[in-house]
This record gives sequence, structure tokens and C-alpha cells, in this order.
Amino acid sequence: MELVKPGVKYKDSFVEALKDGFYLGSQSPMSDDAIADIEKDFEAFLMNKVLKPYDPTPRLRDDGKYYPNAPQIPYWLIDEGKFIGAFNLRTELNDFLMYIGGNVGYGVTPKYRRKGYATKGLSLLIIKARELGMNKLLIAAKEENIGSWKAIEKNGGVLENIITLPWQNNGQKYKRYWIDIDNSNL
Repeated sequence: MELVKPGVKYKDSFVEALKDGFYLGSQSPMSDDAIADIEKDFEAFLMNKVLKPYDPTPRLRDDGKYYPNAPQIPYWLIDEGKFIGAFNLRTELNDFLMYIGGNVGYGVTPKYRRKGYATKGLSLLIIKARELGMNKLLIAAKEENIGSWKAIEKNGGVLENIITLPWQNNGQKYKRYWIDIDNSNL
């Protein structure tokens, strides 16, 4: 199992993951038409969506304010040549990400959930962060996403707090964790 740069050779298993309902973070599963468009021109999708160059242009966030984009490095978790999930490492945090998004965003294909892939993928991402000279990571997960926060805790995540986003009216709670990379056992 490894974290790799996203590439065309994983097209078939990536598209299969989308059809199975894979999505990353706060996104939602894609429509059949959107998946067909990705399948039709996978290279363009990779270059324009997954591997797009860093653009610091501020964008509107959920709280109604503009924040500069944060640089991030996309990785795909691959096992036996198949796409399992996506892990993004944000090397800097803006005020919005410091509050809720954190340094890490990840998602695992539904058929591979509850099998330890998120835990292993996160451990591999921590190693990548250490190699880049990072010494701590902020990671947030929805309170009801037990699998996600268990993966974080198994990788040394220490709960800082549980928050409710003031701009949401649904009472959704998020658990915010810090991982001390310097003291990690990885």
C-alpha cells in the first residue's frame, strides 16, 4: 500500500470508485453525467481538478468570507494497483482552515471503509508531512464520523476541542485534533 501522485494509470479504479459513491471531504457523490465527463477526458480532469497548480486567489468560504487558497499536495492511496482513496496535505493554513479544515483532507472509497485504509493512509501522509519538515497537523472530522476520528486517534491525534460552526444552523459538531509529528511513532 502506498500514497502516490494521482495518475492516468489509476483511471479505471478511480472511475469505479466514483461510481461506487466515492467523494472527498464535504463534497457529495457525483452524478452519472459528471462521472461520464471525467471518464471521457480523464487527463483534463487530473490536470484541472486534482493536480491543478496552486492559486492563492481568495475564494468565498462557507462562513461568507474570502480567504486565500492554501497550497496542498494531492495523493492517492493505492493498494495492489487500485485506487482506494484520496489524501490531501495542506502545507499552510489560512484562518478558515485553521478553524475547521486543517492540514488534511481525505476520503476512502465506500467499499474499502472500515477496513483500516483511512488509518494506514493517514499514517503514510504523516510520513510525507514529516519529510516536508512539518511538525504538527490539524485535522477535523464530523463528530458522527466515528471511522475518521478513530483513524486520527490511532495516528496520535489529540482532541483539542469540539466545535459547532457559527454559520451553520444544523448543529453539526466537528472534532478538531492535533497530531504532533515530531513525537509520532511513525
